[in-house]
Amino acid sequence: MHQNILDYENHYQNVFLQFLNLLKSKNYQITDEVKKQVRDILDENERFIRTLLNGLTVQVKISKQPLKPDIVQRIQEKIWNTKYPDGLTLSERLWKNKKETEKEFYKVLKKQMALGKTFTETAYKIQKHMEKLHGKKFVQLTKEEIKLIEKLRTTAKAMIKGEITKEKFQKILKQYEKYIKQRKESPYGVKTAHQQLLKNLTKAVENLSEEAVDDAIKWYMYDKQLYNLKRIARTETANIYHIMVIENWQDNEFVIGYRWRLSSAHEIRDICDEYANVDFGLGKGVFPKDKVPPKVAHPHCTCIIEPVFK
Repeated sequence: MHQNILDYENHYQNVFLQFLNLLKSKNYQITDEVKKQVRDILDENERFIRTLLNGLTVQVKISKQPLKPDIVQRIQEKIWNTKYPDGLTLSERLWKNKKETEKEFYKVLKKQMALGKTFTETAYKIQKHMEKLHGKKFVQLTKEEIKLIEKLRTTAKAMIKGEITKEKFQKILKQYEKYIKQRKESPYGVKTAHQQLLKNLTKAVENLSEEAVDDAIKWYMYDKQLYNLKRIARTETANIYHIMVIENWQDNEFVIGYRWRLSSAHEIRDICDEYANVDFGLGKGVFPKDKVPPKVAHPHCTCIIEPVFK
């Protein structure tokens, strides 16, 4: 499984870069071509999970013996049709994840594009204000105003990272614009210095805007999706082995139940500790056949069950 995920991760990286280049060529606009590629990427992720898990059920062996075809089929049916605590099956969860990801991605992309528009409009407003003074005395920015410019940049970056709210950023923006508008003409202004300052500011905010969009795209279409794929693959692989043990011994009259064994990597106390200490009168941590949990206890769970014989 590890090698399959690693191979897909390398493939997914190339797919994402192609998608990012497409978005840039469309000037980050959500065209029909962009929508199709988003759907294709999410569909491919789902196919990868389905192929990986179905393949593992065929490859799994107990005591070096392959599972019988009817057991393999039962395992696959349970993997895809057993409901999670939220009432959804794995198939339904994958479908829901696709729809939510697509919706959230477009929402974030539009938000970042709007953020870039705010930056650019701000720079243009400042430029327009300065151009009105062309041929006259140019206004020299005070140290306080220069600090406000820097505060605008750092605040914008903080907002992109989610460290502050958009409302706080807008407050800083209005404060800066207010200072610019209230400045009076002064005999100490320098035209070239102002033009260079505005040029640098415009360039800085535009670059920040593009970086913000690219970062948002990478997070929602690559980092987040790849994390979800790995989490599902690892959790459901553990489920395959869990269900495999149950299905393989369920009809064996000499097996009275299944013992829950804590993983050697188990460190934080959780529901697994309850399972490992449960007492139905068959011994510590032993579940009767009809009471054994149908799946692993939680995502990333590496605890195992084993048959208990008469």
